Amino acid sequence: MRHYEAAVIETLAQDEGICIMSLLAPGIAKAAEPGQFVMVYLDSEAHLLPRPISLYNVDKSSGLITLIYAVVGSGTKIMSEWLVGRTVKVLGPLGNGFDLENCGKKVALIGGGIGTPPLFLLGKELRKKGMEIDVYMGFRQAPPSFSQCFDTLSNNITVVTEDGSGGNKGYVTDFLPKKPIYDTIYTCGPIPMLKAVAAYAHSHSIPCQVSVEERMACGLGACKGCVVKTKSGYELCCADGPVFDSKEVIWNA
Repeated sequence: MRHYEAAVIETLAQDEGICIMSLLAPGIAKAAEPGQFVMVYLDSEAHLLPRPISLYNVDKSSGLITLIYAVVGSGTKIMSEWLVGRTVKVLGPLGNGFDLENCGKKVALIGGGIGTPPLFLLGKELRKKGMEIDVYMGFRQAPPSFSQCFDTLSNNITVVTEDGSGGNKGYVTDFLPKKPIYDTIYTCGPIPMLKAVAAYAHSHSIPCQVSVEERMACGLGACKGCVVKTKSGYELCCADGPVFDSKEVIWNA
């Protein structure tokens, strides 16, 4: 893990408030694993802290990394306006990603909102291992365009929206199988969804790995700001996670 100067190769606005950015960062691409993230620096006196963004896709041969993020404040607004060719400072890859060993043959990827993108890189690696993958994606409203990329990973994809504007209406956990059919569940999204998925996995005795979303300031564990309460005590989302065993997280903290 180290700082890199990465060149912006592409920036695309996707739907309302979502941006896809590709960076040429061979050092990060070479070392990156599914579930890890990077810290992107804004080079602005008004925005001293970097922005943590999960890895959506990695191409080790070309050195490209692709990030998907929501434009929710002035910092991400600046990022969305970066032009092709600009050089930016990026720290990474960071964190402990998903464990792909001993996950069985049939797995479920369950994503919620902007927490869905990091599951794409995971799905690509699972496909290489010959895993059978079912994908569940939950959104508040019409699914964003990036969700269509998951069609390359699985023939069994369930899309759920809270307002019924796309796919099924309800919550993504409403459409999980009533009987246990998965060897492992991988999930990333907002805490209420993770809690519900963890409860489902526990009730069916299915191993479940959760990628927890917490606000981060440094990404290195120095500021102690992204605390996750676990059965082993307080751990840091950036340094100890962001991926945790769902049974170890204390969800009612």
